[in-house]
Amino acid sequence: MLAVIDTSSPYSGIALCHAGTLLGEQQWLGGRRHSQQVLSQLDALCTLVGVKPADITTIAVTLGPGSWSGIRVGVSIAKGIAIANQARVVGVGSLDQLAWPHRGHRAVTACIALGRGRIAVADYPSIWEPGHIPAHNRASGDVVLSHSVVCDDATWQQLGTPSQRFASGARPLDVAQIAEVLLQRPPASDPIIEPLYLGDPVSRAP
Repeated sequence: MLAVIDTSSPYSGIALCHAGTLLGEQQWLGGRRHSQQVLSQLDALCTLVGVKPADITTIAVTLGPGSWSGIRVGVSIAKGIAIANQARVVGVGSLDQLAWPHRGHRAVTACIALGRGRIAVADYPSIWEPGHIPAHNRASGDVVLSHSVVCDDATWQQLGTPSQRFASGARPLDVAQIAEVLLQRPPASDPIIEPLYLGDPVSRAP
């Protein structure tokens, strides 16, 4: 049983999948209330689809970049479930999640707000592999967009750009699908599941 936890933005998301089949997913505007809501919502989803939390053997969690406090909550919950269930944890980049629905169709620039006027940006060609596209820390006024943009409403307002935009459309199911790709790779000898925080100084356009 694969569980998904996404707390990288104000829109929280969870999902349950088994053998590649989506059993149920939920997405809601939780704001900064991730720690109050995610576990209770996951428990409710388990009840709804008729499984037990103890049945979870793998957890896919978004690592960021994005909401720093939200990501820490999600990673902590994922690790707690992993310890309790002796389950495996797979980390998925939040920008990969945003770009996933467009993979194989078009090149996009994925963006997500980091707070304090900063934006995480990554350019995705039409064909790419999860975990291989680097993200960059930019001031919102210095973001140079080379493709159509995929982002949430809050990030789009912060960008203030006339470029073509695709609504994010990112779902917890996208995290599950990316995790399935990552699970097919040889496991790292010492996998590190830590929040991805772009703490480098904001890059300024010349």
